[in-house]
This record gives sequence, C-alpha cells and structure tokens, in this order.
Amino acid sequence: MPLQFALRDLYLRARDTGIPLVGGHRGNPAEYPENTLASFASAIELGVDMIECDVHMSSDGELVVIHDHTLERTTTGTGLVFQHTAAELRRLDAGNGELVPLLREVAALAKDRVGLCVEIKQIPFRYPGLEEELVGLLRDLEMIDQTAVISFHHAAVRALKELEPTLTVGILEGARPIDPVGMMREALADIYAPHYGAMDPELVAEVHGAGGLIGVWTVDDEAAVAWCRACHPDSIFTNRPRELLPLLKS
Repeated sequence: MPLQFALRDLYLRARDTGIPLVGGHRGNPAEYPENTLASFASAIELGVDMIECDVHMSSDGELVVIHDHTLERTTTGTGLVFQHTAAELRRLDAGNGELVPLLREVAALAKDRVGLCVEIKQIPFRYPGLEEELVGLLRDLEMIDQTAVISFHHAAVRALKELEPTLTVGILEGARPIDPVGMMREALADIYAPHYGAMDPELVAEVHGAGGLIGVWTVDDEAAVAWCRACHPDSIFTNRPRELLPLLKS
C-alpha cells in the first residue's frame, strides 16, 4: 500500500476488482486484547488493509478506544466509560498490561500505513460534541482521506458528513432493511455496513447500483467466508486476521 492514499479509492478498487478490503476488527483480538495498541499493531503486521476501533468519550472530553459502554468486560475497571477521566481510564489494565488507548494513538499507528475505520458509540448513550471532536482530530492528523467513520446512530453519521463532506462515512445495521439505499441517502452515507448474515447478493447489487459501497462484519469462519464470496462485499472485518486473510484474499 502506498504511503499516501485515499481510503475511498481503495474501496472503489475493491468494488471494481471483486477483491475485498480486509479489516482487523478491534485489531487482532484472537491473539491480543481487543482495541489495544498491541492488537492493532499485530493486525497491521499481518497485512490487513484497515484496522477498526470503537470510540467513546471520557468525562473530560478525550476520545478513547474501547468497545463497551462499561468497563468490566475488557478492563480492570468498573462503571461507565463516560464517568471516568482519560487519566483514570489510562490507569486500568485492558489486558496483558495494555492500556486503554486514546484514538490519537491508534490513528498515529495507522497513519500512512493502513485505513482507519472508527465506530462511534452514540447508542444508547449520547456523547455531545463527539462528532466535532473527531473531525477536528482527523483534520489535525491529516487523516480525513485515510479514515471511514461508521455508527448505528445514523443521525451522527449525517452530522459527520455535514461537518466534513470529504469524510467517508457509513451506517451500521444488524438486520436486513426494506430500503437500505434510502437509509444511506438519509444519512448521507457512502458505506452500508451490515452484519454479514444480513447481506445477500441482491442487497449488494442494490447498494452498488446506487453508487454505494458495502462492508460487512464479523467474518470469522469458513461458512462466513463462503457467503462473502457469493455476495462480493467491498470490505470484510474479521477478529481472526491471521487465519482469515489468506482465505479472504484468495
């Protein structure tokens, strides 16, 4: 991958060639604690096209990388993420002595190496100002072109696109909607991102026919790989990049 690239161009190439981009979902969580710098570094070393991370806000307004709204599953802490300052979160063990990363650190790791996919967690709790903070950070790092931002909260996706029209954004969905293209247009989304089990060839054709892109999650076994081969999404995220990369790129 060249040192300077636009993620959207890579998506379009994947759509044209039928060879999907492969992303490390929370890095390489099959081998390292999820959403940690060690996990992301491992995924990059394995040759993924993108790394995906989950973003919340601390009580003092820092963008922090952790999946759950609560701390118990992935750290030594307790309670809700937004009830803690960034410094308090950084004192927790996120597994094997790893820290809860700041988004700035994850972005710096990805910069000019791989695409960065950021899922913002705006459901069920809302983080006022998160979209503005995120766009500002990506501008500071000159990573707007290298990043895609996705969310189940479609209004947040629309707000991001209105803040920064050149940013690639996508809507997440867990089920098969009646009108995915209409949902994309309402959210000003470039990418439709369903669970792979909620994808079918007709859905992919519909999204592509409207000029959109499609990325699926989370593909971790051979049955899921086979379904992706039948449907041809543009990007695929996996928790097991070491095992799945050769299958998904073949």
